[in-house]
Amino acid sequence: MIRLIFMAFSIAIFGKSPVSEVEVEKKELKETTIIDSDLLAIDFCGEAVPLSELRIAERYQNMIRNYDNPTFRKLMTTTKKRMRIIEPILKKYGVPADFKYIPLIESAMKDEVTSHRGAGGYWQLMPSTAKSLGLVVNETRDDRKHLVKSTHAAGKYLRDLYKQLGSWTLVAAAYNAGPTHIQNKMDAQNKDDYFKLRLNSETARYLYKILAVKEWFSNPERSREWVSGDVVDRLSAFKIEQKKAAALAKAETEPKAGS
Repeated sequence: MIRLIFMAFSIAIFGKSPVSEVEVEKKELKETTIIDSDLLAIDFCGEAVPLSELRIAERYQNMIRNYDNPTFRKLMTTTKKRMRIIEPILKKYGVPADFKYIPLIESAMKDEVTSHRGAGGYWQLMPSTAKSLGLVVNETRDDRKHLVKSTHAAGKYLRDLYKQLGSWTLVAAAYNAGPTHIQNKMDAQNKDDYFKLRLNSETARYLYKILAVKEWFSNPERSREWVSGDVVDRLSAFKIEQKKAAALAKAETEPKAGS
């Protein structure tokens, strides 16, 4: 009976197949959550984003909303040609296409942008990093401003980060904060999951920026649904009902008084 109620509720909120199944075995509650919805089927370089967790869903929704503006929509239309140049270069170095969005969030795809720390060009590479990757950076020439050359350098750098960290989500974090910083955080917290690491606010938001840009480019209809806020509201309601169903299932398996 509990299972039937739970299945019915799942269909009601997601409009598809059941999103959760509660089983009781040997008086221990075993819960398997299955999110069968395109709204939550978002990944980064093939690594699933755990959007069934409310805190992650809320962060993602906030970032999707952040890019829902005329300035970004205009940027999307003016950068498509350069995006087509970037992707095959990254592929040459074994770097997933999702990283092609980094120049949009780093420099708005402008070559003349320089940060207060000295990072410059499309990929916002530091001078020392750029030189170590074979780029020329001096008073008369700055290869960081050359889209093809700088993308080759970025491809090498991202490939090397993956060899060190073994996870593309961690690579994204390391691109923002530096590999040493991320490795130290992993060692100190004994965690190797980006979504579980405690990071500074900028780095904690960085992957969500890439995801939001990727989604607006590749799936604007799904992005608009996230902007509405309805997804998080339904997920929150589902979590509440999930707890109620689990509690009821547990109560039914406990010995009755006097039995």
